[in-house]
Amino acid sequence: MISENHTVHDEPGAWFVRPIILFGASYIILLTIHESAHALTAYAFHVPFTLFHFGADVELDHATLIEQAVIRVAGPLCSLLVGLVCWFLYRRSRSELMLLYLTTFGVGTFFGNLMSTAFVGDFSNIALALHLPMTARYTVSLMGFLLIGGLHFMVGWELRRLSPAGSSRLSAMIVMVVIPVVAGTTIVTLSSLPMPSALIIGRLAEVSFWIFSVAGVLVSRNTPLGDDRILRWRWLDVVILALAIIATRILAVGIPFQP
Repeated sequence: MISENHTVHDEPGAWFVRPIILFGASYIILLTIHESAHALTAYAFHVPFTLFHFGADVELDHATLIEQAVIRVAGPLCSLLVGLVCWFLYRRSRSELMLLYLTTFGVGTFFGNLMSTAFVGDFSNIALALHLPMTARYTVSLMGFLLIGGLHFMVGWELRRLSPAGSSRLSAMIVMVVIPVVAGTTIVTLSSLPMPSALIIGRLAEVSFWIFSVAGVLVSRNTPLGDDRILRWRWLDVVILALAIIATRILAVGIPFQP
């Protein structure tokens, strides 16, 4: 662990280690919360399911239309709620990086489901069940695209503020966005194997929206806080990531429920 007497500039590795750890941990935590919300809602309706690390396989054949809609919307709504709570806490702390990542994945998951309404996913299935016209579905998808792009741009703006004192926009962009996204997503994907190839492709599509965060960092007028402690990794960060990975491996075998 880095001594309290050192700064991030004294230990260059500290620049990117903590963002990678917290990015990966936050990603897994929100995935688990999202899918668990589907499973717990199905449990409440006595609908059979198997909870995996990459999704909840819910047997909806005998569920009513209302039950199906509630089960499907539970994941995105729970993610949104978690994201909004984390954003409120982040605004109070103004410096906790993990809260910002949890906000991004929570609110971003909801917006992502909006964006996929015309194609696949929870909201798409609801739209099909309700026989919504394609014009309405494409409108919702466009709105979701704009919202998730705006969210990531705002996150990039904030990441510039959390970057180390004296860092340039380019170095902040590389350390606060590019490296955590690439390395963190790799950790999450490898810890989630095996999983359907379609979901791996979907995960890569999700990663592409961080390009808006790159833009946010590069145009941000925020001045770095100068508090290098934000990027000093701690053993608690490692423990959280390790527990998240362990939970993923447990869910890899599936947790079934038969009423």
